[in-house]
Amino acid sequence: MRMLYWNRSSWAALTFWVSGLFASPCYAADPTAEQQFMLEQLNRMRRAPAAELDKLVNLVDANTWDSPKSDHLTVASALNFYGVSASELSSQWSTLIAAPPLAWSNSLAAASTTYSNLMVSTDTQAHGLDGLSVGQRIVNAGYSSSWGDSAQTLFATASDVTHAHTALAIDWGPDGGSGTGIQPGATHRAALMDPLFKEIGIGFQTVSIPINNVEVTGPFSVTQHLANNLRSNGVSIISDAILTGSIYNDSIFDDDFYTPGEGIGGALVFVYDNSTGQMVASGQTNSVGGFNIALTGLTDGSTYRVEAPETGQSAQNFSLNPRQENYGSVSSPVIVTLYDNVYASFVAVPEPGSAALMLLTGLMALRRRRP
Repeated sequence: MRMLYWNRSSWAALTFWVSGLFASPCYAADPTAEQQFMLEQLNRMRRAPAAELDKLVNLVDANTWDSPKSDHLTVASALNFYGVSASELSSQWSTLIAAPPLAWSNSLAAASTTYSNLMVSTDTQAHGLDGLSVGQRIVNAGYSSSWGDSAQTLFATASDVTHAHTALAIDWGPDGGSGTGIQPGATHRAALMDPLFKEIGIGFQTVSIPINNVEVTGPFSVTQHLANNLRSNGVSIISDAILTGSIYNDSIFDDDFYTPGEGIGGALVFVYDNSTGQMVASGQTNSVGGFNIALTGLTDGSTYRVEAPETGQSAQNFSLNPRQENYGSVSSPVIVTLYDNVYASFVAVPEPGSAALMLLTGLMALRRRRP
């Protein structure tokens, strides 16, 4: 891994956006099951960072590694190779603050896949290989030019999805002589936990890795692009909330967490105003069970409920959480209202037994095939 490439919008860019047209964000996208799995792992970490460390590594206490250092053998090997300090990792991790979930973006994923392919073809793990800034790269891939923040993380030698997620989360690597085994600033981890980011695209390479590659050997070459999208309503600048999450059957690993192969495609998701009962938004899961639903026009302080009736699970409630961010300067402020994304996950509960689940899945597939 190398250092995070970070870019943030300027006052000049915002002036252009306010005076021009705003492109609509792209929410409808089908990640692969492995990409959805990595997104779910990342959102699990953002929502509960303290609990995530226990899932990634084994510690006796805050200062002492257990043996093995991780149940994932490749992760354990990397921790040993870089000499990651248990006490420093625990200390840094204790400062993490929970952040809203990230929603999947098709255009950010396109930018990420293109970049992963570039790393493979050049056999180079580095930022800026295309000579573009992160902002230029994501706009070229179709993301809105009215982005407020953007960042890129990458890891070119991942053995699997969990290895990649853990590598970026811990940020092991050359430590600049600190003896911690953690890259200075842990900037990959900082980007993954930044509450201002709203969307992410995760790209694995789609080209074969040459057998003579030395630096980019995979089997997964992973790039992530993170950003947020801003829009003007004629009066103020807003970054809307997105309802994101997954619907799955938990049939491969009974662990109450998404696993590739468990996602249920085509399941309907409804959002209601809890006080009036009026439906205010709706959508359905993509082919691997993930969903992203834009939440626009909702009222601050009101309670809303999310229902996925085909799963047999109870509704989940949420309210909007706005924050004010200055994208200008102290003397020339440009205030943007960012609404935090909302997460909901449903496990299909068949009644009775697994036969009902198979029937439910079959009916969903039949409905999707109808003209």
